[in-house]
Amino acid sequence: MTIPRILIIDDLFGREVLGGRNRERENLCAKYLLLEEHAPATGARGRYSVSNPIASASFCRAQLPIAAKVGDVVENSISTALEAIRNGWTKSDRKTHSKSFRWSMILLDLCFYTGLVTEESDSSAPGMPEGRAGDDDPISYFGLALLDAISKAFPELPVVILSSKPRSGVSMNFSRHGAVGFIDRSDPDGPELLRDALRTHGLLEDSSGGIVGRSLPLLLALREARRAALHRHHLLIGGERGSGKELLARYIHQNGGADRPFVPVNSAIFTPQLFSSEFFGIEAGTATGVHAKKGLIEAADGGDLFLDEVADLPDEAQAGILRVLQDGQFTRVGGKKPRKVAVRVIAATNSDVQHPDSGFRADLLDRLRTGGLITLPPLRERSEDIPLLAESIIREAEKAHRGARPREISEEALASLAGHDWPGNIRELRTVLFDAVNRYPDVEHLVPGHLRIETRSPPVPVIKLHPAPTQQPSSLDLSGLLTTLKKITFDSRNVSAWMGQLHTLQHAQTRVAARLLGAAVEATKRRTPDNPDGLIQIQPAAKLATGDASLTASKAADLFKRTLGPIADELEGDLLIAYQTSLRLRPRSTKARNVKA
Repeated sequence: MTIPRILIIDDLFGREVLGGRNRERENLCAKYLLLEEHAPATGARGRYSVSNPIASASFCRAQLPIAAKVGDVVENSISTALEAIRNGWTKSDRKTHSKSFRWSMILLDLCFYTGLVTEESDSSAPGMPEGRAGDDDPISYFGLALLDAISKAFPELPVVILSSKPRSGVSMNFSRHGAVGFIDRSDPDGPELLRDALRTHGLLEDSSGGIVGRSLPLLLALREARRAALHRHHLLIGGERGSGKELLARYIHQNGGADRPFVPVNSAIFTPQLFSSEFFGIEAGTATGVHAKKGLIEAADGGDLFLDEVADLPDEAQAGILRVLQDGQFTRVGGKKPRKVAVRVIAATNSDVQHPDSGFRADLLDRLRTGGLITLPPLRERSEDIPLLAESIIREAEKAHRGARPREISEEALASLAGHDWPGNIRELRTVLFDAVNRYPDVEHLVPGHLRIETRSPPVPVIKLHPAPTQQPSSLDLSGLLTTLKKITFDSRNVSAWMGQLHTLQHAQTRVAARLLGAAVEATKRRTPDNPDGLIQIQPAAKLATGDASLTASKAADLFKRTLGPIADELEGDLLIAYQTSLRLRPRSTKARNVKA
């Protein structure tokens, strides 16, 4: 399992030293228990070792030149920092075809010194300039301008300020510009503060290996789960069947203290006749020959009760569970004395329990999501995890089948797996791969012919944090607009009426299409209690706008690029972020990027 990977953007620690070592960088790595990822291009790797590093670290100066000498003039460069982030944000692992090297977090300095490198400044710190007036003015910190640019270009990437400057002078600004925390560089508890920041805000894989994957949608869900593990409020997990909701519940439990009990329950067992005895238990002597029986709620006391597919609960069970959540106590069947319990309920569902017609009690729903609602992404939205999942499942299947040979997964088989929508999600993928191993135990290569994949339309996700915004009364009816457009004609005898208007008409059409995409982006945002504004999701928005449930992530990005590109200079807000995201997913050619740079 890889350790977290962070990028430190700082003028002092990020600079390269011509013909030498950056000793300040070495000291920082030693203090914060960081493993420097790459040896400097112009010098040797530092002479320190970390036995149990918190993270591996890369460094960026965010200035030019990166390695300066006496007489050079050092200037700040936002584009240099963004390029360094981009290089580590989209780098792919050729072996697993997975974007396995995403930054877990950015550590950003506030004050960057610029100007001429003099003999005096170079003798103090090789390659550092003497500084200009205003460099260390909190109002004009370059780090804040850089923070703003990072937040706009990479909204999902957590940034923590790492600085020796006073926190009080910039607390409002760094929060407003998108930083998630502040670590005082002189704090002796720096390593623990960094460890806590990574746990709370970092984009981290499941270190236990229980949940396999490193795609961005999964990492965001894992981050929400770790945050939820820090409190004892009830939780609701939404996700399609087979997407791994119980695994996520166990992940939450383990990150909150695995020594507590974890009691998983299939809600379908709670029939009206059996609910009370199964959930509350039975008091001894209730009837002749009846012994005491501990119920599920009592078995989970002090820990977590996981209610899988909570939408299946009958009305009687919903009412009984609500009383326990409200009062924190229950009474066994046949008992007279209430018993207190301290139980966190983690419920999961693949149904829209928020819909008024769902039959699910609104007051129980409110109680269950006191600590938030976490939506687990379906496999089709994290397809880059398929190679890792396939590798893990195949090895498990080989161990389960006596005599099965170890096998490699061919490129063609991976392509076949990646091309399927997996309406049954990971459970379906697991079934297909176990079937392949069981039917072909004596092979060394898994090829497409071994895979029995059913072709079906993927289900539409039904659980949302908020309903899509309703159309305003003043909005033009779309069908009426289309009807009007079909009736428009241009008279060849009245040239003056339309001469020179082609580009204007095309521009207007693009703006209307952009507004439709904007509505789709808003309707498909992934919202959480910590992020009520929502996380923009390109692929679901494109699927909603086009009605094409099979649209791939790359085609969705192409759609946004193609539609919004002609009016890119006019974009702002969510549409600008969506457009920039599509450019990252489907970057222009190297030649085009170089011309722009």
